[in-house]
Amino acid sequence: MQLDKYPVKFDFRHEVYLFYSDGPKGLIKKIIMYQMIEPGLFNLSFGDWDDGAQWFKDFSRSNNGDRDKVLATVASTVFDFFAFHPNAKIFAKGTTPAKTRLYQMGINVNWKEISKFLEIHGYINGGWEKFKRYKNYDAFIIWPKK
Repeated sequence: MQLDKYPVKFDFRHEVYLFYSDGPKGLIKKIIMYQMIEPGLFNLSFGDWDDGAQWFKDFSRSNNGDRDKVLATVASTVFDFFAFHPNAKIFAKGTTPAKTRLYQMGINVNWKEISKFLEIHGYINGGWEKFKRYKNYDAFIIWPKK
């Protein structure tokens, strides 16, 4: 995908990513983490870094005027993560329903490109189904197409 995104730094396992949002509120340090929740399944976590707590706040809303660029940056790490973990699956759910909808909007807008490379299933009404555009899901599971 040829979307405008921020440069990222990552750890040697390609499971923790760092970048800076740059907007009207200045530079905001962002962290993306892929944490194993069971063998082969990783949870995607994302938020603003808190220097005091030495951890990130995934409930934060920085409103730095660069939402699409931030989402494109997060999406780029999904592809990088899969390059180093080709047999993994990613579980993604926003910390609020609004954040989950935001993720879904990003998937919908870029579906033509995403669907070439990734398999996505959505969680709805107590079960998983193959992702359908414009349907509201509660969570997502993503893995590379083989």
